[in-house]
Amino acid sequence: MNVTVKHHYQLNEMKAQLLELYKQHLPALKAVVAAHPSDTLLGPHLMSPNDLYPQQMNRLLIVGQETGGWDSFVDDPVRQMEVYEEFNVGKGYFSSPFWNVTRKVEKLLGNKPHSCAWTNVSKFDHNKKRAEGIYEKTIASVDGLLRDEIRILEPTFCLFYTGPAFDMRLMGIFKGLAYHEVPGYDLRALARLEHPLLPERTYRSYHPNYLRQQGLEEGFLDFIRTHLN
Repeated sequence: MNVTVKHHYQLNEMKAQLLELYKQHLPALKAVVAAHPSDTLLGPHLMSPNDLYPQQMNRLLIVGQETGGWDSFVDDPVRQMEVYEEFNVGKGYFSSPFWNVTRKVEKLLGNKPHSCAWTNVSKFDHNKKRAEGIYEKTIASVDGLLRDEIRILEPTFCLFYTGPAFDMRLMGIFKGLAYHEVPGYDLRALARLEHPLLPERTYRSYHPNYLRQQGLEEGFLDFIRTHLN
């Protein structure tokens, strides 16, 4: 099997497994929306990686917090995955800090632009923003999807842009999750995460918006440059 055929097979297998996963969890995803019929819960955010992802030596998975608005086809996981494909990990989207920093990380890892995969801890957003209170509790009922997404995608480098605010959610998803200090960095700003279901190179950082606002972006990128490529 030549390399191109191998990568094509890997991508199709990933997408087939993801679709089966989402079909299995469709009742739970629909229940999230049904729990708050008078509110706008946008999503779910269902993955469908592009053809560049399996070709990279350093397969990069970005884990964000939640979308800031998303098309919703909760009854149709195939169409919902197409929304992800159309967005194509920010290609053609304006260069927000989230995607600008991600493009820089891809480059530092020696990967092609727009070759990462992207998921979120929260599969829905509430009125285009982070869900809080009862809404967050409802959305968290499907947090376990993240474990299976990572299992299917087999990333070699996983970067959580979730900051410390999502640490309790992560510890609920990955039982026994360990946080390790990175020399020279505050644990809240940058931590190495250790868990059997996560790749060895897994880190949790602040959201890129916050990194930029606080003047921490260059320090974060320097860590990637000097330690991880």
